[in-house]
Amino acid sequence: SSSVAKKMGKWFPTAVVVKSQTVHNSVTTPHKKRKKSPGGEDENDGNDDDETSKETRKSSLVLFYQYADPPFRQSQVRQLMTYLPEVAKARNLGGRVRVSNEGVNCTLSSLPLSAEGSASAAANLRHLALDLQSFSAVFKETDFKYIDGLPPDRHFKELKIMPVKELVYYGISEKDAPLSEGGVHLDAKDYHKMLARDDAVVIDVRNHYEALIGRFDGQSKGEEEKKKKKKKRNDKNDDVSGNEDEDDKHDETAPCGETKSTGGGGGATYIDPMMRKSTDFPDWLAKPETKEKLAGKRVMMFCTGGIRCERASAYLKKQMGDKVSGVFQLQGGIERYMQEFKDGGYWRGKNFVFDKREAVAANKVAGDGGVVRKPKGGNEPSALQTVDALCCCCSKPWDRYIGKRKCDTCGVPVLMCDACMTTHKGGASEIDVRCDLCKKEGITVPACEVTWTDNGVHGRPSTDHEGAAGKAASSVLKWGGGHASEKKKLRKLGRKPCRFGSECARRDCMFFHPERKHVGKVTRRTNF
Repeated sequence: SSSVAKKMGKWFPTAVVVKSQTVHNSVTTPHKKRKKSPGGEDENDGNDDDETSKETRKSSLVLFYQYADPPFRQSQVRQLMTYLPEVAKARNLGGRVRVSNEGVNCTLSSLPLSAEGSASAAANLRHLALDLQSFSAVFKETDFKYIDGLPPDRHFKELKIMPVKELVYYGISEKDAPLSEGGVHLDAKDYHKMLARDDAVVIDVRNHYEALIGRFDGQSKGEEEKKKKKKKRNDKNDDVSGNEDEDDKHDETAPCGETKSTGGGGGATYIDPMMRKSTDFPDWLAKPETKEKLAGKRVMMFCTGGIRCERASAYLKKQMGDKVSGVFQLQGGIERYMQEFKDGGYWRGKNFVFDKREAVAANKVAGDGGVVRKPKGGNEPSALQTVDALCCCCSKPWDRYIGKRKCDTCGVPVLMCDACMTTHKGGASEIDVRCDLCKKEGITVPACEVTWTDNGVHGRPSTDHEGAAGKAASSVLKWGGGHASEKKKLRKLGRKPCRFGSECARRDCMFFHPERKHVGKVTRRTNF
């Protein structure tokens, strides 16, 4: 393994990258069981997909975050940036670490260095926890979430250690949302009990594209199914026919991401703030209709692993005060809940994760990661049957984020099925690649035509030329932390008319030519 300082855009100019040993770059030979003929010749049929010839090593993951109180001094941050690469080499770690004065946020994986005679991935990650606790006593309070026995391809090929100002960027100061005044942390069992309460609301603090494939709304749907079964039994036993009981009508899907219960014991009302990024949260909370929904309620919050709820719950408490009947958050996030409730509990669909598993359904700890395969058998219920996830192009039921496809108008990941993916690769410009949220809001201005302000928040359309018009997304997801700054400069030049006009002989001129279809390498998208 080797570590190098590597530029990862303007946000991470001093990031450290440590190469990790994976199945593909391993110097060891994968353990294979092969049949031998009496003469010693290999009788293996060459089928690498055969169960006996697969890589035998198992990878493990650990997800954790830790806020430091008092905050780390800058000298401690530098020490941690130096210490972590050494630990990564010794433990063969991969993944991502965000380090700041606030603390750390980590998604880490490990893989044994060889099939035999080396520490297991699970042991490597437990030793990592001890290493961190030796570094600072603050890590003795950390909730380490381990996922063991995963396929070897769930291991990251490198570890990226990124110094940041905030572990989760909300654009909210510590003064406006003190972490010490956040919501009450509930473990999975207590959170599950509270989800059944009719006087509660449950806020999804994740982005909308994550909520599309999975959410906590089973508390209302489960009650509906139970009541329908009970009613069916009563009808059969008593031979009674008539109108459906009002209590069976408590599950409705309302606008603005709200799954309602009408007071018939349907459990907590699910609310999706419809965010593209965390910085949208303050604007959503400031809306009068939002405050009306939360007034007098027990406010429950959840996210993938728990860290996004820390600042969000503190901010909500500060803004709402005694107008709500308490603020609660899920300790360890969806990950910990699904470890506790193997059947998914009140969770429906898949948990979008930021590691190689891609998305995780109940009892499918290895996740979807990898190539798209047709399910074997066909008798097993699919997580897709419990949510309304659709391909952004053809509206076919689909819940896989593959191919790194992004919304043309706001930059968030989009769901695109394999058939449309093939068409899109062929360069079919008529395909409308927009996310569910942009379609609902009528967003038509391409993200490349939006002038970003305040880290992608409060974007406005550029109308310098070609009469660009339409509705722009209120926030745009900027990928890569500023690495596209050179492209932005070229786009700015592309809006400035060339002084030579139609007499310009340069076909690759970077300035604007109204008579040409292309500006530099930027292609205009207007087909919405």
